[in-house]
Amino acid sequence: MIKTQERGYIWLEQELRKYLGISTAGIAVFFLFLLPAGLPLPYYAALFAVAILANGIWCYLTYRRKYRDYLEISDCLEALETGSYRQKPEADALKTGIRSQMQEQMERVGRAAEVYKKQLEEEKENTKAMITDISHQLKTPVAALGLSLELLGDAQVTEAEKQEFLERGKREVEKLNHLMGTLVNLSRLEADMIRLEPRKAGLKATLVRAVNGVYLKAEEKKIEIEMKEFSDMEIVHDPRWTAEAISNVLDNSVKYSPGGSTISIRVEPMVSYIFIEVEDEGIGIEKSEYQNIFKRFYRGKRPEVEGQEGAGVGLYLVRKIFEEQGGNVCAVPAHRRGTVIRMMLPKKYSAEFAV
Repeated sequence: MIKTQERGYIWLEQELRKYLGISTAGIAVFFLFLLPAGLPLPYYAALFAVAILANGIWCYLTYRRKYRDYLEISDCLEALETGSYRQKPEADALKTGIRSQMQEQMERVGRAAEVYKKQLEEEKENTKAMITDISHQLKTPVAALGLSLELLGDAQVTEAEKQEFLERGKREVEKLNHLMGTLVNLSRLEADMIRLEPRKAGLKATLVRAVNGVYLKAEEKKIEIEMKEFSDMEIVHDPRWTAEAISNVLDNSVKYSPGGSTISIRVEPMVSYIFIEVEDEGIGIEKSEYQNIFKRFYRGKRPEVEGQEGAGVGLYLVRKIFEEQGGNVCAVPAHRRGTVIRMMLPKKYSAEFAV
């Protein structure tokens, strides 16, 4: 099999021969028109030979320049093909014209490919960690559920103990349902099966719906969810999925906050946007993790986080739901302790979604 550079060499050689033949024929025709000029034959022959020689030298130099350019481009493409995405900006083979632009474009392609490669590697590692984590989270409640069922069938277990095992089994089933529901929502969102249906609706009703979703969990830990008073307003949003997103944020706050603490919900209208802030008194977030917590499958590295149940998709769903509605979400440290999750929705959304 002919190597790539050999194929390029043959192609350029054929181009050289073709161009040399055409230019030589043109010179010959030109000198035919000079025959009637009456030049002495020796001068005529010498001039013709010089023209042919100059043309040959010019063609050869052009060929060598094109071949160097070809080698430079070929080396860049070969580096990209073998996974070396950093091109050499100091290469001086291509300095001007279209070839310089090609070199610059390949450098940009190489840098972009390197970024994409790193992102894919990070996502691959996060996915591996997520699968391991989910396997562990599934194994624990399934084992506990199996043990509870086994003890329920024991004749020596009292009715009070059976009731306790039954309640424990119900809690394990709830954990499994929560985990499965989160993963199902993620898969639907990734497959574009979740269709947001923004319509004009009151924001306060959406927030109440979100709070109701975590009220029992907060009650178990004696955590107070406090909603600061604000004037209700109707904005175009999807009440169901917006409430689901805010409920995910509240669920995280309840999960990582100590018992007896307070979670505050504030609504701050701006000129074009409405900010919804959820502030807790929990363990807080490491500064280095603020940009990562909204990524898919990302979970914090602190022991307090690793000890809790979760698949690392809750805040990712929050981000996706708000972004689909023209908004955004971010995390900032609270003034005292804990974290503030700041969600943003536009006051005016695209009219095509309004009912």
